[in-house]
Amino acid sequence: MTAWDSIKEAPRRLGEAAVSARPHLRAITSPTPRVGSAGFAVFVVALFVAGMIGMLVLTTALQNQAFAVRSAERTASELSYRVSDLEAKVNRAQAPSALGERAAALGMVPNPNAVFIDLGTGEVLGEARTVTGEEIPSLTHVAAPADQQADEATENTDETAEVAP
Repeated sequence: MTAWDSIKEAPRRLGEAAVSARPHLRAITSPTPRVGSAGFAVFVVALFVAGMIGMLVLTTALQNQAFAVRSAERTASELSYRVSDLEAKVNRAQAPSALGERAAALGMVPNPNAVFIDLGTGEVLGEARTVTGEEIPSLTHVAAPADQQADEATENTDETAEVAP
């Protein structure tokens, strides 16, 4: 036998040996069914719709918070204007001219003879003297608006009293 003939017969010999060594075939179970493309599309659409609804809810909540912030800023602005107005009124009331007007309305006059009190001992330092309002001639007494109105009312009653007889 030649080399060529032995090569031709080798697969047959190998095939017989392979058939006897091969295990017996058995049936296998069918693979589990996979989700079809329609199910996947439904899942993707549902995920997209849920995302859009979430975005809508988030946007609405942010807008409500923005309205609340704007309202609070407006209230803070109005309150700051009110504080500014009240501070201006306090500053006007604390002005020396306003204090002088209120003192005059109470009937107070300037006293050039100041007296001091020693807070440690409680002793009065100086001599207290009453004043008439004429001690400082260069200082003119300006009547408070209430005094002016009372003076005008008195003048009007005096004029009508003179005309009546």
